Amino acid sequence: MRELRWTRGNNVEKREIYNIVIQNLPIGFSILDKDGIIVDFNAAAAEITGYSRDEVIGKPHFEILHGASDRDACPVLKHALSRKERAVAAETSIRKKDGEHAVLSVTTFPLIDDNGDLSGAVEVFRDISAAKRLERERKNILSMFAHDMKNPITTAGGYLSRLLSGKAGALTEKQTGHLETIREEIYKVSDLLADFLEFSRIEAKAYVLNPRPFDMEMALRRNVEAAKIEAEKKDIAVLFQASGEIPCTIVADPAMIGRAIANLLDNAIAYTDPGGTIRARLSGNASDILVEITDTGRGIPEDRLPYIFDAFYRVSRDSKGSGLGLFIVKTVVEAHGGRIGVASSPGKGSTFSFILPKADSTGITMK
Repeated sequence: MRELRWTRGNNVEKREIYNIVIQNLPIGFSILDKDGIIVDFNAAAAEITGYSRDEVIGKPHFEILHGASDRDACPVLKHALSRKERAVAAETSIRKKDGEHAVLSVTTFPLIDDNGDLSGAVEVFRDISAAKRLERERKNILSMFAHDMKNPITTAGGYLSRLLSGKAGALTEKQTGHLETIREEIYKVSDLLADFLEFSRIEAKAYVLNPRPFDMEMALRRNVEAAKIEAEKKDIAVLFQASGEIPCTIVADPAMIGRAIANLLDNAIAYTDPGGTIRARLSGNASDILVEITDTGRGIPEDRLPYIFDAFYRVSRDSKGSGLGLFIVKTVVEAHGGRIGVASSPGKGSTFSFILPKADSTGITMK
């Protein structure tokens, strides 16, 4: 095969190679001059947009593909030509030749000549309309499923409580035992649905946190006392320790922080064998507070640690619950500008910890 040497004498060869590569790219590719006029357009770009190369060459990119008054709606104009930002990835909507709209994943970068001047921009893109539609449908199905299941579960629980109270007639000891078991299982389903509903709100970015000053030590103590009720059923001791040197008043959403703490304690109880111990520790400094939940449970294999905060992830197949508890904890902590971590040794136990700033430094919204 003849070796190509990149010299001034083989510009024809360069052009041929350029055309072969660009026209065979599996993604859309276009070049604009510094005024936003399309000067190159490959076959994949034509397939995605519906416009042939001849139809767009020499035409304003913004007008033919976006047709909107807001030029910032076009990533290549906003990032590459106006701001000269390099390798910016974004999502945008375009109007195809047949009038339909498509959602594109776009990467843009400016073209700078040898003198440092802007000469144009490059845009590479792919159509993600189908993926975005599936994502919307998945979110809608999840939300609809959880919401529509909640009412019958609540109704069934209410009727069971009525039966167990004797208001519908006397029950035998055996009947009472069976109904108690049914009610416990319904409670489990109700908890799963609560997690699904919370997850669907997170996915839809429909959360709005309500930060205000509150006492973190008091909140942690309350959750520890509540956890002891379930822990006692497994003969697990739940202990609390606070530094006491630094006031632990923070600005955050009390309900959501409480949910995060409860999830960590529930997780510790679930994975700690009878006779074990769970310790909740609180410490702080002038700017941050640290919460640690340590258990003497089974521990987590090192190769599983990177995934435990993922939605629906379970460490083992026999794990109970929705697999959303730790995901919700991470989401809440990070929404408050905090950080979460875990250290674990198989057979010895785990420590989940999170750090929160005392001040409201993020605006704390999830919408």
